[in-house]
Amino acid sequence: MAVTAPVITPLPNPPLPTDPPATFDTKAGASLLAQQAMVLELNLSLTWIETQTNATEGYKNAAATSASSAANSATSADQSRTAAQAAAAAAGSSAGLPSLAGNARRPLGVLANESGVSWLTQIKSLFIEPLLKTNVTGSYALGVGTSGFFNLTLTGNTTLSFSGTPTLSATEALVLVVRINQGATAYSLTFPASIIWVSSGGISPGAPAANKTIEYLFTFEGSQIFGRKGSGT
Repeated sequence: MAVTAPVITPLPNPPLPTDPPATFDTKAGASLLAQQAMVLELNLSLTWIETQTNATEGYKNAAATSASSAANSATSADQSRTAAQAAAAAAGSSAGLPSLAGNARRPLGVLANESGVSWLTQIKSLFIEPLLKTNVTGSYALGVGTSGFFNLTLTGNTTLSFSGTPTLSATEALVLVVRINQGATAYSLTFPASIIWVSSGGISPGAPAANKTIEYLFTFEGSQIFGRKGSGT
């Protein structure tokens, strides 16, 4: 909101010793009257300044109160989160579930004697991946979180990229299989430049020939991506 400050009326020209007597008297009278009016304007200005100062102080105090309330709310939310986590851990313990700590990304499996469950250190279960089968052309992003197996048919020159790649530690790996199919017309295929190709000279392999198919295997290890050209027709 705009604030308009009061304005002090400028004083008229003062009387000068060189003025004729009549002019001196006229200026002196006008100056005295103007000074009397200025006293009232100065008092009003000081009152306005006091009002604005008090308002500013009030805004400052209100802001401090809001900040304190926000900090208290954040503390309460953090306490609620901690309590909820503790309750979830207690519920899981009561249900016979193992601790979550130190078991990031590990699958939960039934014990061999079927007496309970435990975090698996070796995966010996059957995992069924969703198959993503589609025609592609232009730029196409391989959504790592969408599928682990892509069956792509080129309908034009195509440039591949990766999206949704998780952050992996140096001891974690993720494998992606991409099958590329060509029709009667062979189109070009460009892979991300960040791939380290496990091939002679580390050179990126080409696309399949017309009416042919090749599978490419990608291994995400830590922050690196290794690529391999697999079998084909």
